[in-house]
Amino acid sequence: MEKGALRDAGALTTGAFATLQTPLASPVIPSVPPAVSLERALSSIGGAPVVVLLTGHPDPDAIGCALAHQRICESLGVPCAIAHVLPVSHRENRALVKLLNVEMTMISSAADLSAFKFYSLVDTSVVESGLDLPADLKLLTIVDHHRQGGGKLDAPHIDIRTAMGASSSIYAEYLQAGLSPLSGERRDDARVATALLFGIQTDTDDFTNATPADFAAAAYTKAYCDGDVLKRVGRRTVSAAAMDVLGHALESLLVVRDFAIAGVGRVPVGDRDAIGAAADYILKREDIDTALVFGVVEDRIDGSLRTTSPSVDPAVFMQTAFGRDRDGKPYGGGRADKGGFQIPLGLIADCENSDALWEIVSQTVLGRLARVVPELAPKRRHSEKHNGD
Repeated sequence: MEKGALRDAGALTTGAFATLQTPLASPVIPSVPPAVSLERALSSIGGAPVVVLLTGHPDPDAIGCALAHQRICESLGVPCAIAHVLPVSHRENRALVKLLNVEMTMISSAADLSAFKFYSLVDTSVVESGLDLPADLKLLTIVDHHRQGGGKLDAPHIDIRTAMGASSSIYAEYLQAGLSPLSGERRDDARVATALLFGIQTDTDDFTNATPADFAAAAYTKAYCDGDVLKRVGRRTVSAAAMDVLGHALESLLVVRDFAIAGVGRVPVGDRDAIGAAADYILKREDIDTALVFGVVEDRIDGSLRTTSPSVDPAVFMQTAFGRDRDGKPYGGGRADKGGFQIPLGLIADCENSDALWEIVSQTVLGRLARVVPELAPKRRHSEKHNGD
C-alpha cells in the first residue's frame, strides 16, 4: 500500500470500517479515524526504525498485535522489530511463535534498544517494569484494550478501547480499514490473520466475552487464517506442573465472603500461566465471584485476579492494593473481568531459606489485599506452606 492511502478520512466513514467502529467507539472520539491516525504517526518518522515492546510474558493477543503492527509499518516503509523482556511462558504461546515463525528478540537493557529511535506499545500502555529505556527512544503509538493505570499518556497515536475484548480486534480493524489489508495474495496474510484470530479467541475466553466488534474482527481474519495452525495451537493441554500449582492453590485457599485468595509458592517461569489458570478454576466455585492467586516467579511476586462481580474493577482493585513503583507505574492492572500484578522481590530474592521467603511474600500480599478486603487483616494465617521446591 502506498503512503497516504488513508489520508482521505471521509472514505473511511462507511462500509466495513463503520461496522466495526459504530458499536464500540473509543471513550474519546478522535478527530480522525484511528487507522488514519496510526498511518499518520508511522509516516511522520521518515522511515526511522521502530521496535514494538511487549510487556509481560508475550501472549497471543500481544503477539497478534505485534505482527499486525509490524506488517503495517513495513507497508509504509518503516523497519519494525518485536522485542520482549520476559520469556514466552505458556506452551500454546510457544507453539504459536514457532508455527508462525514469529521473530522476537528478548532484551534486558537499554543497550539492546540502541538501534531504534521510536517504540510502540501494543496490548499495554506501560513499559515492562524494570526496563530502562534509552533517553532518545520516543514513544510513537499505543494500542490497547485494558484500562490504563492513570497518569497522562503522550504519544502521536493513542487508541485505547476498554470496551473491546481484545487488542487484536483493533488491529484487525486497522487492516480492514485499508492499512495493509489482508487479501490472501501475500505470503504473510495467513500468518498475521492466524495470530490475530487466536489473539481474539484467547483474550475473549473462546468468544465468551466477545463484543460485536470482536466478532466482526474475527470474521474478517477467519477468511485468511491457517486453519491447521489454529487447530494445533488451540489444542488445550494441562502440564503436570500446572496441576501441581492448582493443587497448591486449592490446599491453601482462603475464602472471605465471596472473595478467594490462594498462594501457590514458587512457580517455574515456564509455568507462570498456571497461576491464572488456577484463578480461573477457583472462580468456578459457586460461592466465589472474585479469585486471586499469587506465587513467586523468578525474582518477583506474580499474581492473577479473576472476577464475575460487577462491583469489582480489576484495574482499580490492583492499584488500590499494590500501588505504584518509584517511577509511578502501577504494579498491576486489568480489564473488565481479569487482572494481574508483578512486584519485584528486590534484595529478599536472594534469601536462601525458601520457607522464610514465602512467609514474607504471603504476609506482604495479604497485608496489601487487606486495603481492599479489610476482613483479610484479622484472618492472616500461616497455612501457605508450599514453596514449590
